[in-house]
Formats: sequence, structure tokens, C-alpha cells
Amino acid sequence: MNLPSLPNLLAPALVALGALVAFRVWHRSAERKRREREECAAVEREALLLEDEVLRTRLRTANEALHRILRASTQLKAHLPLEAVLTNIVRAASTSLGYRLVLLSLQDRAEGVLAPRAHVGLSEQWPQLEPLRIPSESMAGPPAAESHSSPFAALLPRSPLEQVVSVALVAGEQLVGILDLAGPERGEGVGEEDRVVLELFASQAVNAIRLARAHETTRLGSLRDALTGVANHGHFQETLYREVTRHARSGEKLVLLMVDLDDFKTVNDRHGHPTGDAVLKAVVTRILASVREMDTVARYGGEEFSVILPQTDATNGHGVAERIREAVAASPLPAGLSGPLRLTVSIGLAVYPDDAASKGSLVECADKALYAAKRTGKNRVVRFAKVPTTAEALLTERT
Repeated sequence: MNLPSLPNLLAPALVALGALVAFRVWHRSAERKRREREECAAVEREALLLEDEVLRTRLRTANEALHRILRASTQLKAHLPLEAVLTNIVRAASTSLGYRLVLLSLQDRAEGVLAPRAHVGLSEQWPQLEPLRIPSESMAGPPAAESHSSPFAALLPRSPLEQVVSVALVAGEQLVGILDLAGPERGEGVGEEDRVVLELFASQAVNAIRLARAHETTRLGSLRDALTGVANHGHFQETLYREVTRHARSGEKLVLLMVDLDDFKTVNDRHGHPTGDAVLKAVVTRILASVREMDTVARYGGEEFSVILPQTDATNGHGVAERIREAVAASPLPAGLSGPLRLTVSIGLAVYPDDAASKGSLVECADKALYAAKRTGKNRVVRFAKVPTTAEALLTERT
């Protein structure tokens, strides 16, 4: 009997062993690929979850931004005087948009400058900021949102980590102003969503400013004297009340002048009312040329005018009154007549709070001083505190 040779015995074992090795290699490879697929799937799941979270965050941010815009727009809708609207704009930027520091500067088209007008968080810096005037021509580039580098941005006090963003307030192609903001309360930088919110807010702010200006123009039209263009009696009373209240808080002095044309009735009687109207306009022109822009000239009634001089003491007020008197008396008034028409004015002067402690009593004191000037020779300035008890005593003085 022939026995199998050793190679014949080992061949099946080797085949089986090779098959086992091949299976294990395949199994390990398959296991590795499975793990890789699971890891890839896990990574994809994490990426999708992260993307989903980012999307949810952006949606929440957008929703918050919309709510912020809605809150801010509510504060800007009221038809208020311009100064109140400007205050509402900076408050809305602070409370609704979350900025710690806000500075609003408006362009003064008449002067061609940018001037700070309202703020939040800058009380200590405001005395230095308020008088600043920056030429508008220094704002290079087209008037589009965020195209300007604000000249006021560097003046905002902030930590090195706080970012300042400046947004141009524009109407069409015209620059209306600049809004400078710093220190978002969220503690983050100004992102793309924030910029979109600011642009929307800027658009609403511009609309509010334009509405306020239109309202102010209409309101001033009803407060002007139709003939001379200066403030009418109602506007005078309102302005004087406001100025007396303001000076009561500040402790500063205020001067009130009552100016009356001497012998004006004769002009109307001899030359007619059209000539009288021309004379009134000419006198107003000379009064306006003799006072500051901050002063208020009003037609009190008939041929009588009032002049409110804020932050003025008796000495300086007397100087202004003399300047008005001299300006009227210096040369004939243009009234369309063939011959010269010379007129003079008498002026009564009263000082708050030296002569009177209220609006009504201040007007009464200035009126009494005017009456004294009329009664004792005309063409003169008389201060209420120096009104003598007799006409003879007053005739020896011109103060």
C-alpha cells in the first residue's frame, strides 16, 4: 500500500491556510472601510449639525435684527421738532441697536460744515464736541452708506477692543449727516448683519430728519411775520419763555430790547401805508444786521419790535441797543420816495434776572423803559434799572 507523500498531505492545509489568511485580510480591510465610512458619516453628521446650528444662529440673529429695527423705527415715527427727533435717533441707536456710544452729526448746508447735534454716552466730551465744525468738503467720496471716514470717529473714547463704525446718512446724492457708534453691548465685533441693520436704521433716520425739517419749515412759516419775515408775536412769547427758563437753569443773564419807531404814524399819514410797510422792512434789515445769529428779532406789534439777546449782560446789551439806534438814524431809509426819509427809534432795555424774575415782568420792565425813552426825547436807549423818577433827570442821561 502506497502512503501519500508529505507534499500531497500539506497541499490542502496550505490552501486552507492561504484561504484563511486571505479572508482575514479581506475582513480587516472591510472592517477598516466600514469604520472609515462610519467616521465619514459621523463627520458629515457633525458638519450638518454645525451647519444647521450656524443657520439657526443666523436666523435668530436676523430675527433679532428685525426686532431691533422694529423697536428703533417705533422711536423714530413721532412727528416732533428736529432736536427731539435727533435725540430719539441716538437713543434708538443705543437702546434698540445696543451701542454704548453714539454721536450724530448733521450737515449745515448754509455753512457747508458738519456739526455734532446729539449723543449718547458722551456727556463729559460734549462741551468739546458740540462747538466743532468740520468742512463738508473733507468728506471725500460719493455720499453712500459707509463710504466716508468720519472726522469725529477718532474723538470717541473707547477701549482698544471696541470697534467704531461710521454710517453716512444720505438722501439720494446728498449727505445729510454722519452717525458714529462704538461699543456694541453684545461684546462682539460689528458683523455683516449689524451693518445691514445699521444701513436700514440710517435710512429710517434720514426719513425722520427730513420729516422733522419739513414740519419745522411749515411751523416756522406760521410763526413769521408776513410783512417783515421776522418772528411774530406768538413766536416771540414762546421763545422768550424758553430762553428765560434756560437762563434760570444756567444762571446766565439775558437782555430784552423793546424797539419802537419814533413818529411812525406821521409816515403813514403823509406817505401812505405802502411806504410805511417799506420803512418797516428797511428798519428790520438794519436791526438784523446789528445783532448776532443766535439773537431773536420779532415784530411785537405795529411799528414795535422786540430783540432777545441770550447770554448777554446789561453792558453788552446796551452796546447792541446803541448799535441798532445808530444804524437806523445814520442814513435815510429806502422807502421809494423822491426825498430822503429819516427816522429814529427809541429802545427800552431790561435784564433777566437783574430787573425781572419772570417772562411777563421782563416784558413789562422793557416796555416801561421804552416808554421812558419816548417820554423824554426819543432816539435813545433807556435801561429799566436806570429809569429816573422824573423826566428832567432822564434828559440829562442817555443810558
